[in-house]
Parts: sequence; structure tokens; C-alpha cells
Amino acid sequence: MAPVVDDEPTPFEAAISERAEEILALGKTGYNWTAVDDLLKKELALDVGRDLVTRCKTANNSGRAANVLTESMDKDIDLYLVFISAPYTVARFVKAARKRISRFPKVRTVAVAERVAQVWRVTTVIHRADDPLVDQILPHFPLLRPEAIQTVTDLPADATAMEPVDGGQVDEEELTGRASATPTDLADLQNLPEGLVAFAAGNGVTIDVATAADVLACALSSQFVLFAGPSGTGKSTIARLLASYLGRDEATAVLEARSGWSGPEDAFGYYSSLTGRFAQTPNTPKLVALHETAVAGLAGEANLAHVAAPVLIVEEANLSPIEGYLAPVTHGLSSVSVPLVFWELHAQRAGAADSDELLDVPPVTALGPWPRFFATINVDANSIAPARKVTARASVVLLEPDLTWDPIAEANRIAGADATAADGAAAEGSRVLSAGPRFLGDPAAARRALDVTGLTQMLGHFGDLLQVLGADQPYVPSRRDVERAANFMAYFVTLTGGLDDEVARVAAENAVVHVVLPQLPPHLFAGAIVRLADDGSLTSPTAAGGVGGGLRRRISALQAATAGSLFGDSMDFWSALT
Repeated sequence: MAPVVDDEPTPFEAAISERAEEILALGKTGYNWTAVDDLLKKELALDVGRDLVTRCKTANNSGRAANVLTESMDKDIDLYLVFISAPYTVARFVKAARKRISRFPKVRTVAVAERVAQVWRVTTVIHRADDPLVDQILPHFPLLRPEAIQTVTDLPADATAMEPVDGGQVDEEELTGRASATPTDLADLQNLPEGLVAFAAGNGVTIDVATAADVLACALSSQFVLFAGPSGTGKSTIARLLASYLGRDEATAVLEARSGWSGPEDAFGYYSSLTGRFAQTPNTPKLVALHETAVAGLAGEANLAHVAAPVLIVEEANLSPIEGYLAPVTHGLSSVSVPLVFWELHAQRAGAADSDELLDVPPVTALGPWPRFFATINVDANSIAPARKVTARASVVLLEPDLTWDPIAEANRIAGADATAADGAAAEGSRVLSAGPRFLGDPAAARRALDVTGLTQMLGHFGDLLQVLGADQPYVPSRRDVERAANFMAYFVTLTGGLDDEVARVAAENAVVHVVLPQLPPHLFAGAIVRLADDGSLTSPTAAGGVGGGLRRRISALQAATAGSLFGDSMDFWSALT
């Protein structure tokens, strides 16, 4: 609860609050806090007698708080200014900060700001006993009364007592109901492809409208997207662009996969009965942060229209078996439309603390509403191909290397990227172009908005291609794959301006690329590639206003791989790529 305030904010406090609101509204971090750092230095330098090294941070969950004071341990920071947002509280942060200060000498003085009467004001300071800075900054923050100043000494070497932690339990049924009720916006979808092209350009990346429409349809229609291709083809770039364009920074996390992982505990930690603590990994705070953001957004009287779908990006996902360490994802996404994915971390229903006693780890984390999982798959001769269980739940976006070399185009591309990187704050504008989280919702929303006539038109073209795949009799996909393909096609035709026969044909071809080809068994794959290559009805890459024809290009590349192989009959989609 915010303190009762008698004092009006000073001009200095008002200026900090105004800058902080601008930065937080855009979900900014890093160099974007320079304006607040400059205000602090200008205001405090005279009393301190020297230039201060300051660092501004935000903490809206215990996962973030666990790292917020130590991610800059390679620098000497005089003063941290931490902005606490719901659902996190100042009291919980103080607990974490005291332990950090007591253990890490470079963390000396931490000022904590919270919203007081809609203004960000410093209400608490935690500092080391031997640091005089606190006395020098007191006059500049009127709410820092004696009881709001906490002094910390070094932690005794034999201090092993563990304080009780919050259980972190949630009502899974209620949370699922509220997640299901979050709306999915379909208005203005046709503007998203051009918007993504502009957003990418603002970040130094060049993509065309056809690629934008295709990857957007995958991200909107599927909760699990695999970006596959050789190194350097832009897998990570596209995945991160989509996450930034369709989501929010606070609801996005990146997991760097490691070779040798076999179970979820390798990625996100496990409870040790020997120590009575949770043995976390560097990724544990990220998962807890996504959970706490989801719970805060879906709880109580929250406006569900403003809740952001979480995005977990898994880099180099196939360094280890995906169905092993991401088992909660593959199990949780057994349906094509899932409002929440639950990830069990331990069985201590009263909650558990991590080994540093800084992170409160809930028994079960909830990721939602409508979470997205973007995974990059490196395709080479030494890579593990995703299991069929994984591809049965994911749309596969295949990214291929350039086949031609244009030095002029490359020079312009590199110069453009350099200009964007050098601009620093100019990239600020590119963030404003993001579509926001209102579109990233129920994967089936666009399909449900179509009538039976529209669905029949799209599925008719899809069925024609299944007939080609199966030769004497049509290849019959699972019901889940039919729903996944229909979801993709519905979003694709909506993104590209409406349902006509040519667009429906292109949508069906691209659905075969993303949903069917990655799952074809070896005894069907090589023959299907030959039959598709001989089918003269496939559309060109410039069909339907320049947004289609992806299947013909993919088939040409795959045919080159299978045609010269002695083992063509035993080859599938993934072995053909390698």
C-alpha cells in the first residue's frame, strides 16, 4: 500500500516521474533510462561533490527482482533507482535487496520508487552501513522518513536460516476461465503485414510483404512456431521481431537451449530435498516472471482487453530433444487452442525459495493467456530433427539462404543496418510501430469468424493438394492437423485482404508447407515431392497481389535434395534439408 503523503512532489520528483512514465509506457529498458540518469546526476552532483554512476531498473515480479541488482555487477554503481510495479510490492523487493546488499559489496545504495497519487516517488532506501550516500540524497526525496531507511550489514558467514516464502499457488480453474475470456482482435488485420515490414525496417531488417503475411499467419494461428533453417538465415531475427511486434517486452523471455538437456528440470531447475531449497538455473527467474505477469494480468478486476500473451523464445531448440526439456509445452499444447499452459516446478505446496533465498518459486507456473512458443531450429547434418510429437503441434517456417549475390543490394542492406544501430534513440520510433498484444490471442479466432462456405472453399483447395500428395488416394491428415491448417488459412486470407479463390489457393499451399510437409513419413515424402513438382497448378510467388506461391519454391529446393539421393525413399522433410 502506498504511504500517506502530506508533501507535494518537488519539481525534481515530477520530472523523474514524467520521464519514467514515458519509458515504462513503451516497455523500455537499457539505454532508454539515460534521461532519468541525467536528471539524477544533475540534481545530486552538487551535494555529493562528484559525478554519480546511477542505474535505473524496473521490477514487477520476483523473477525480475532476483536479477535486478546484480546484472550490472561488473560496474561500480553508486545508486540504483528501482521502480516497483504491480503485482510486485516494495516490501517484497526490500527483502530481496537486503540480501543482495549484504552479500555483494558492489551493491551499496538502492532507492525504491513507487506510484504515490499517480506520481513516481522514492519512498524507501536500502543501503550498506558504511555508505554515506544516503545522507546526501535524503533532502532530495521528501518521503524518505527515518523509518523508510533500512541499513544493511554484511551477512554473517553462519547465517543459514531460511524465511518462509509465499506459496504462489493459484486457482487454476479460475485462471483458465479468465484466460479463455480474453478477447482476440480481428479488426484491421489486413494492415499487419505492411506494419511488420515497416517495423522490421525500423530495426534494420528487410522483409517483403509476402514473408510478413506468411509468418504473421503462422504466429497468429499457432501457439508453437518452429523457425528452421541453416545458420545465418534470420531465424532468431524473425522470431524476435514477431515477439516485439505482437507482444510486450515484459511478457517476453528468451531461453538459450543447451546440449544434453533431457527434462524440464535442466532448463528451469528443481527442488532439492537435501538443501530444502529450489536449485534454480539462469532461466528460472524468466519463467517465474512470465508466470507473475500472467497472474497479475488475469487476476481480480483486471481489464482483460489489455493483457498481453506471453512469448517464450527458445534459441537453438534442437540442441536437445524438444519433447524432453519442453515437455510441459508439448503436453500442454495437445489441443490447437489452449488459453493457459501450466508448468510444474516442484511439489512443495507451501512454496520454495531458491538457493539465494531471493526468488519465490511457485509450485506451478501458469503461462497465458494464449501463450506463444517460438523456437529456432538449426538445420545441418549434425542437428537433431524435431520429433513427430513436436511437429504435430507446431507450424514450421522454413528460412533458406539467399541463392543469388547482389553486391549493391548487400551494401545498401548493411549501410541501412549500420544507420539504424548508430541512431540509438531513433530506434525508439520503430517501437511505436508495433501492433501490440491485441492480435495475439486465440489461434482459432479467425477460423471461427468465417462461415461454412468460406471454410469449405479453403479446405477444398487444401484437399486438392492432399490428393496430389497421396497419389492413388489422398493423404489423410489428423483432425488436429486439419484444424491447424484451417486456422492458418483463415488468418492468411484475413491478413491479405479477404477471401477470394486465388488467395484461398495460396493459403492452402502455404498450409501444406507449414503443417503437412514437416510430418510426412519417409515412405510418402519423396514421391509427394515429385508429384507436387509435376503439378502445374501451383501458384507463382507473385500470385494474389505478391503474397503467395511459397509451395512451388519450397518444392524446388526439396526436390533438388531428394533427386540425387540414393536413399530418397527413406528421406523425410528434415533429412532433405540437411
